[in-house]
Formats: sequence, structure tokens, C-alpha cells
Amino acid sequence: MAHRKKSDRTHPNTSRRPGRPAGRTTTDGVIADRDTLLTAAEQLIRQKGPEVSLEAIATEAGVTKPTLYREVGDRDALVNALADRLAVRMAESSANLVARATDPREGLRSLVTGYLDLAARDRHLYLFVTAGGSRDDRVQQSLRLADGAAVQLAKPIAAYRAGHGADPAVAVVWSYALLGALHFVTLWWLRDQGDVDSVIDQITSLVWSGMGLEANQSTG
Repeated sequence: MAHRKKSDRTHPNTSRRPGRPAGRTTTDGVIADRDTLLTAAEQLIRQKGPEVSLEAIATEAGVTKPTLYREVGDRDALVNALADRLAVRMAESSANLVARATDPREGLRSLVTGYLDLAARDRHLYLFVTAGGSRDDRVQQSLRLADGAAVQLAKPIAAYRAGHGADPAVAVVWSYALLGALHFVTLWWLRDQGDVDSVIDQITSLVWSGMGLEANQSTG
């Protein structure tokens, strides 16, 4: 029977003190740092679905559950950490598509496309970060995914409206409204699997018409 390491007896909610070494895996002794554990969690969630347990994630990473708790935290902390990682990927995916757009409306469609595409490719992870934690923290978890994207989205909306003589102050509210619409449309689409191109076109038309800039464009 393998000797249990002292670090694995740490209380689950205790943070590792400065200079204290991270836990090692039970298989090959490789250092089990936070990023390694989060990557292992993502891989297992993709394979097994959003209901995967912390025990299963620890086993996948080759560490004890106390090590997972110490390096990452409880289930809500894991949800938040993975939401941050997914938000970065969503922002990068959308930014790459938007950068290739030839006009603002196409850019908006690219943004919607990037969000839906990544949610579809990472279906289980998306569901985990939006509904995988405790019921008491669901609002915070949903906002965690939206916060980073909203900041990035508000900037071009404000700039575009200011450039067309419209009030840019609505940009933050509109950003969260767009992300809220995208979130629920995405959940519906993941469940019912409608025609994604049609969904993208309809959301783009709804949001674009709501920006109310067509009159400004026609009058110069």
C-alpha cells in the first residue's frame, strides 16, 4: 500500500502556503498543479458529461480528493475556474471570426457564430460551467461566464454607436442582454438541435435591428 503523503491530509478548504510544493499524482509522481488539474477536469467532463463528480476528476488526474480541493477548491470553485477558461476561449474564437468580417453586421453574425460553435463543440463543459455547481451559486456561475465576454463586447458596441451619433452608454446593458439571449438560445439549441445557420441569422437580425442604426446609416 502506497504511503500517503502529508500534503494529502490537508483540510480541503486550506490554500497552499507560499513555497509549499503542490501535490503529486498517485501514478507517476508528476506535480499536480492547478492548471494540470483543471485540464484533467475538462477532459473528463467532455468524456462523461456535466454530472461528473469531484472524486472522478481526482481519479482522472491521478491525485487524491484532498489534493484536488487544496489546489482548486470545492465544486463551485471548480465551476468558476473552468468558466474563466471557457470564457477566454469563447472570446478568442469570436474575436478571430469578427476580425475577418467585412462590415459591422457581419461582425455581429460572426460573434453569434463563435459563441454557438464553441458551445456546441464543448457541449458538456458549457453545461457544467452554467449549471454544474450548487444551486445557491447558480446566478454567480452564469454571470462568471458572461462577465469577461461582456467587457469585450461592450467596447465595439460603444464605439460603433458613438461613430453613428447614437448614445454609447447603453453598451454594457446591451452586451449582457445579447449574452443572455445567446445563453438561452444556446441551451435550447443544444437540447433541440435546430438548424444552426437559421438560429444564427435570426439572432443576428434581432440584435442588429434593435441597435437602431439603419436610419443613421441612410442619412449619413
